[in-house]
Formats: sequence, C-alpha cells, structure tokens
Amino acid sequence: MFENTRVYLAAFADEAPTLDNFGVETVTIDGVPDGHLVVKTHTLSVDAWIRTTLSDAGMHSKSPLGQTIRAFGVGEVVASSSPDWQVGDWAYGTLSAQSHALVDASTVKKVHPGNGIEPGAFVGALGITTGLTAWVGLVPVGELADGDTVLVSGAAGAVGSCVVQIAKARGARVIGIAGGPEKCAYLTGETGADVAIDYRAGDVAAQVAEAAPGGIDLFFDNVGGEILDAALANLRPEGGARIAICGAISQYENLDDVRGPKLYLRLAERNATMRGFVVSYHAARFPEAIEEISGLIKAGKLTLREHVVDGVENFPQALLQLYSGGHHGNLVVRA
Repeated sequence: MFENTRVYLAAFADEAPTLDNFGVETVTIDGVPDGHLVVKTHTLSVDAWIRTTLSDAGMHSKSPLGQTIRAFGVGEVVASSSPDWQVGDWAYGTLSAQSHALVDASTVKKVHPGNGIEPGAFVGALGITTGLTAWVGLVPVGELADGDTVLVSGAAGAVGSCVVQIAKARGARVIGIAGGPEKCAYLTGETGADVAIDYRAGDVAAQVAEAAPGGIDLFFDNVGGEILDAALANLRPEGGARIAICGAISQYENLDDVRGPKLYLRLAERNATMRGFVVSYHAARFPEAIEEISGLIKAGKLTLREHVVDGVENFPQALLQLYSGGHHGNLVVRA
C-alpha cells in the first residue's frame, strides 16, 4: 500500500489559470494489477502544453474534472506486476502531478541514470518536451546546417536553452531572445549564445536586424505573436530560410482568440518555409537524438539549469510561475 499525494483539476481554466483551478489530496494505492507498476516520482517537468489540457480551447485533449494533472516525469519503480520491470528500475513517461504513479508498464520507458547522467536529465536535456523537442525542431524540421544564423525565442527556457547549445555544437551562430538583463546574461554566459536580445528593451525586429544584418537562416519559435513577426521581418533575403514552430506561449492565455503572424507574406517574398511540429511524430529518430545529446552532456557541452520547486503539492504554483516567466532554464517539481 502506498500513499499518493496528487494534484487534480478542480475547475476548468477558461481564462488564465489560478490556484483555484487545482486541488490537492492524498489517496491510497492498494494494489498493483497485472502488467502495472508503482513509480515513486523523482522529478516532474513543468511544461507550457499543460495549460492546453485545462480547457476546451486547447491543442491537447481536455482533462476531465478530478483527473490528476498530466505531466511528464521520471521516477523509481517501487512495486511491479510486470515481468519486464524490477523494483529499483527507473521509468520515464506521463507520471502526472503525483508522488506515486500507478501506471501500465507499456506506457512508460525504462531509463538508466548513471555514467554522468542524473535522473533529472530525463525531464531535462534528455526529456521529450525539452532536449528531444529542441533536437527535432533543429535537425529534421529546421534542417540546421553548419554556419547557419539561428534565432531562438524563449531562449532562456528549457527548450530554448537546449536549442542554443545544440545549435552551437553543430556550428551555428545563435541569437537568443529572452526577457530582462538577467536572462540575457544567462544566455551569453551559460548557454553560449553569441547574442542575447531583451524583448523588453525596445523594438525586437530592429534588435534582430542589428544582430543579424545578413538575415536569419533558421528561427526556432517558442513564443509566437509579435516575436514571430520580428523573425519574419528578418529572414535571409536570398531565400531558403526556415521557421520551426515549436510553441506559442504568448497565445496560451487566450486560446479562443489566437493571433497569427501579420508578416506571413515574407515567406513567399523570400522563398522561405514555416513548419510546425509535434515531437512525438519523430519518435523514430529519438535514439539518434539521445545519443547526440548524451554525448554533449558527458562532454560538458550541454547543461540545463534547473529551477526546482520542492513538493508535488506545489505543482500548481510552479505551473503559474512558468507562465509568468519567473524562472531560468528547466522548471521542475522535485517530488
């Protein structure tokens, strides 16, 4: 028997979520059905997509009232009714915002911390919503090439920090966009960005033009809105520029009225392309991504600062902090 502290959806968030949309309770896991595991959560990833499960307007399916808030996590198996899993194994998957997850063994992946890889890396640089998303957006989607000038929005966040470092390791010149001097200093000082642009410090399009007078080859977008237009205004005129749409956090608080780019005709004018992606569609290439990212971690060429919120009961506070921008690097809850 295991006591499980869980965070659940108490009320739908048709507008910006507040603490009133969430509840916390402790329940008991009394048994483990055949083919199932109990995983003691170690670290949960706090991701922007979770917002889109809290109402009808989301890109992901809406959670029913009372359901544990969905989140990716990594943890240690403490009970198993599957012949393929042993107590002490480590699992990664949708553990959700809870201290102990009763899961079907087929829905989680076995991972192996050690040899320079900490457990938290599997919701960090090796996580599907962080490092793997960065790699997919850069490589198969963005077709990153050595010598490219790469612009990254939300560059001080979890995905953005990985994008900057992977692109640098592959020979790109990287310009990161973030909010405030502290985050900009993080980009140039820790992630290795060549230039950091503070979107709060004036005309972003003008700042991009100054940083990349020859134009942008690849824009990795996590933000959307006006930042996307600033990138469209600065695509390389000679043609062949690419935009990879990963997310649009600037739009998530009003999903019933999402605002698209005003300057999309720059795509035609400059023979450029814009492509959205869902990372899971590229699962066949995950082994390639994991090998590259693991190598960068072990070589000290990819680090991801963790902003840790302690206690699974504080998951709602962490989620609201994500949308306010009050964190650097990868925002996680340490259960």
